[in-house]
Amino acid sequence: MNACPICRASLNGATTCRRCRADLQQVQGVEQRGRTLAVSAVQALVAGDVVGAAALIERAAAVHAAPTVRAVRALTQAALRADDEAR
Repeated sequence: MNACPICRASLNGATTCRRCRADLQQVQGVEQRGRTLAVSAVQALVAGDVVGAAALIERAAAVHAAPTVRAVRALTQAALRADDEAR
């Protein structure tokens, strides 16, 4: 998270906004959890576990639907469709 979601001030890695004094630790934790789940989904895709990747990316989307998560979700859905067509 580069900017405070409340006042848009630059955070520079801080957990408390310098402008509005919002405590952002929990928000940043949720964002990190979404990134971790998205990375796990990509690793599952690379390993060939499309179903596992789909489950992980759905969890990531529920936690933090960042642009990267949406892109991996689209890739995973395309891989699921390709698997279905191959069968």
